[in-house]
Amino acid sequence: MGARPPGGGRWVIPAAGEDQPEMEWRANPRLACPPGALHAVRLWYLSRGGMGGLGPLPDAGGVNDQAAWLMHAFNVLAAADDAWSEGERERRRG
Repeated sequence: MGARPPGGGRWVIPAAGEDQPEMEWRANPRLACPPGALHAVRLWYLSRGGMGGLGPLPDAGGVNDQAAWLMHAFNVLAAADDAWSEGERERRRG
């Protein structure tokens, strides 16, 4: 993915909640993310189980055996994903 969105214009990130503004970026926001943050997103995506449950975790053991910062990041990502999914459902309903 390049710095500009397909067709030109700006990258638009939907609002995370009712009281949050929509964000517009001139350059691809992915290019502004530190590599560690992108790695955490990939780990979260891979650790999602079916029906929204928790799947395999990055390190051996259970939730309490994982790095606390990573479990917190997973919670933040899951909440953002839930908010986005709800917004998409509302948008499709019209």
